Amino acid sequence: MNSRPLYWFPLAIIAVLAGLSAWLQFAVNTTQPGVLGSGLHIADYMIERFMVSRTNLAGQVIYTLHADRAEHYLDDDTTQLTKPHLVANDDQQGSADIRSTRALVTAQGKQVNFIGHVVLVRDARDAQGPMTLTTEYLEAIPDQRIMRTDRPVLVQGKSIKMTAGGLELNNQTQILQLTHRVKARYEPI
Repeated sequence: MNSRPLYWFPLAIIAVLAGLSAWLQFAVNTTQPGVLGSGLHIADYMIERFMVSRTNLAGQVIYTLHADRAEHYLDDDTTQLTKPHLVANDDQQGSADIRSTRALVTAQGKQVNFIGHVVLVRDARDAQGPMTLTTEYLEAIPDQRIMRTDRPVLVQGKSIKMTAGGLELNNQTQILQLTHRVKARYEPI
């Protein structure tokens, strides 16, 4: 009786596993087009009815971001949102409510770029009434509570109507800076 095939069988299995491991390592590390791991901008996961909140150390909600759909992309760690809605709360400084057609959230959620029919309603509880801002693009930096755009913008309040080529709104300091081609109409209360 020949026992050599009994020795070769485990060695063959080990050789096949080693070959598969080498191929898998090559497939993951390669950057050639058409090969696994090619760096294509493909969503790695999608979420329907997405919602995320940020709280302070006391557990109070600072802001909440909702969207009908969220698609995360692993290659640049960005997330694309469909019909986003950001609500930033601050008991002392007021609130901001932003809606748009879509948005892009940068890596680690540091910035949210609202794109397409952006409507921001600032502090609807204020004694002077709400301020509504309408534009086509708006950058929001939630942790710093700053919103800005370099696109034409319409700002309307209870007794004021302004247009500008861009703006920056700091929700902490409540300072609104309008840039180039500013036109304003103010009616005393």
